[in-house]
Amino acid sequence: MKKIGRFRIGSICMLTTIMALPLSTMAREVGDIQWHGYLTSALLANSDGSYSGEVSNAGSTNDTRMGLNISTQVDESLRFSAQIKGKGTERFAMKLDWAFASYDIDEAMALRFGKIKYPVGMYNEFVDVGYTYPWIRPPEGFYNQDAAGPNLTRVSYQGFGVDYNTYTGDTELGFSLFGGVVDVPVGRVNQLTGIKFSVNMEDEIRFELAANTGIMEVDVEFAKIMDGERHTTYTAGIIVDLAHFILSSEYGQAIMGRKIGGSRPMDMSAGYVMMGYRMGEYMSHVTWEKWDVDGGWGQEVIGVGLRKELTTNSAFKLEVRQITPETTLKPAGGLGLFSDVPNKKDITMVGVAIEMVF
Repeated sequence: MKKIGRFRIGSICMLTTIMALPLSTMAREVGDIQWHGYLTSALLANSDGSYSGEVSNAGSTNDTRMGLNISTQVDESLRFSAQIKGKGTERFAMKLDWAFASYDIDEAMALRFGKIKYPVGMYNEFVDVGYTYPWIRPPEGFYNQDAAGPNLTRVSYQGFGVDYNTYTGDTELGFSLFGGVVDVPVGRVNQLTGIKFSVNMEDEIRFELAANTGIMEVDVEFAKIMDGERHTTYTAGIIVDLAHFILSSEYGQAIMGRKIGGSRPMDMSAGYVMMGYRMGEYMSHVTWEKWDVDGGWGQEVIGVGLRKELTTNSAFKLEVRQITPETTLKPAGGLGLFSDVPNKKDITMVGVAIEMVF
């Protein structure tokens, strides 16, 4: 495997195959069980307010997390994988992230069934394996999964999926259909139906388009206005990874809820752009992200960070972000991803982390 210090997409994909996409050739022999895991130890603090994950000026270690996954080749066509995880935001209670099987219909097509990794987002299928990307937290205007967040990505869904992959020269083309039920913080989305198209050009350029829709079932009173309403998302993403330079960008829209006064106040759009540069074992990066909700909240973030490879399987990260929440209160109170109203217009968040895979 190529040294991760170069942080090439090919290395990420290989590592991800080992760590977070274990339905692969890792379990080559029938009955052979493979174990792998990851660990993130992180400390975050901000200058004002209480931010997502209980980050305050007192500091928070809630981004610390550990996961273990298992995969096995049941027979020549059937594979199984599962992952358990504990993280600080959930007081390290161990949870089953996903547990699903993959049946090879032929060399190009496979059927997935069970509790399956949610396939939307360039980083989402390995979003908890922090070692595989530059940031301490992936752009929260896109990947945050709080109830009042962008509502574009989830951990997993229960149901079925069909994946088809083929090659045109050195370019891999992927097409996926998926459906079932996905849990959300306030309930679930039933009748989920989704589609994804992806392109991988020699691990230097990757592109993805996805769309999905379903009907919300809400369990909590403050969000009952969403009960029975349709939830639809559209996302697009690209990663360009060259010898020293990396560019990553994604954009998404969520359409949900009923119209009030001719508009849907819960509709939202989100996106980010990240540019990074590698210098041996170091990688510097800058990210801009924007999340807007029609109802009048959201936030804009600009962040800079530095990643240093410690070993072939571990890295140190340092990051500083300036968060500018919208000026209109969201329905439950607070601004952006803050649970209270900050006193300052711009809030600085600083973080350090050590991340590893094994």
